[in-house]
Amino acid sequence: MWYWHGDIAGEYSVKSGYWQIVGNYVQTTGMFDKWPKLWKLRVPPRWKTFLWRALNNILPTTTNLIIKRVEISPACAMCGIMHENVMHSLVECDYTRNIWAQSRLPIPSTITDIFHVWFNDILNILDDDEIIYAVGLLYYIWRARNGAVWDAYLPRPQKIIATVTTAIRAWQIAHPDRLKQQRAPRGLATVIPEQHQGAALQPAAVLPTPLAAASVRKRCYFVAAFFQATSKAAVGAIFLDGQGSYITALQAPLIDCFSPLMAEAIACKEVLSWLWDRGERSVDILTDCLSLQQYLSQPKETPRSYLGYAIDTCRNRMVSFDYVSVNYVPRSDNCLAHILATSAFNYSAPMYSDSGPPYPISAYFQ
Repeated sequence: MWYWHGDIAGEYSVKSGYWQIVGNYVQTTGMFDKWPKLWKLRVPPRWKTFLWRALNNILPTTTNLIIKRVEISPACAMCGIMHENVMHSLVECDYTRNIWAQSRLPIPSTITDIFHVWFNDILNILDDDEIIYAVGLLYYIWRARNGAVWDAYLPRPQKIIATVTTAIRAWQIAHPDRLKQQRAPRGLATVIPEQHQGAALQPAAVLPTPLAAASVRKRCYFVAAFFQATSKAAVGAIFLDGQGSYITALQAPLIDCFSPLMAEAIACKEVLSWLWDRGERSVDILTDCLSLQQYLSQPKETPRSYLGYAIDTCRNRMVSFDYVSVNYVPRSDNCLAHILATSAFNYSAPMYSDSGPPYPISAYFQ
């Protein structure tokens, strides 16, 4: 009689045939096999998604794009010399080597040109905290590579390292062990859980990312932090010139608010008044609150409430500027303002940092 090898009953099924083929393929090709450890890492989900793409060699490197018949130069955008594959862009490029050297991680010299083999060795060498640090470096190295491709801009290695350190700290503060987080709705103020009030007022922002590198006009990133249990609110804002260099920052407590959106509107009103008092007449305002941005940039009926009053006040102030626009940015691009806002609850009066960046974000500008 016919007998299917691999099944206890000796009966063939499509599922058993599939796993027979896939299992043999994985075993013979030596693919990455430590996925459970990767998925359990306490890092942002986007880091895991990026790493999954890198380990499966599906990042849009020049080598992969050429295989897809995209007409593009094979040279690496960071060094301009070598052909770019995943291993080169994340590990072997001269710019990347500099970052790894300054990270002080005990990473041995590369003996392979296959990324998943290199990363598998890293998992065997580093402890859990060092693995999280390495994953953060890989993610922001890739972001820097994309900046080199699209904006012809590369941050200094020290800035990459400072960004990763801040990102890990912020993620761990925002996602403490055994603590249920009260997550803010998309596009609203940073809602801080009641358990974090008092002594735990630490920066609870999400992933910090490098600010966009180019705009002729000065720009101001702002956000409101909001304690839902006590209705307390605060604003954080950072003002940059057209090249992304630091000018000044604002941290201030706000009046009690009824909702995250109201906190964002009051924060916008304070920021516009602050910029006007500084003599600024042409500026881009950037917020991660999509609802507020739509109220201020599109014809939209204003609610007949305290929220509507705050929005109308913002509109009236905007008319007095020579030029002002309110633009939406992802929360990950507004991380510095989040850090300032969550630390502003410690102040009883507005704090202006004209002489240099405030301590919570000073490492980013070193």
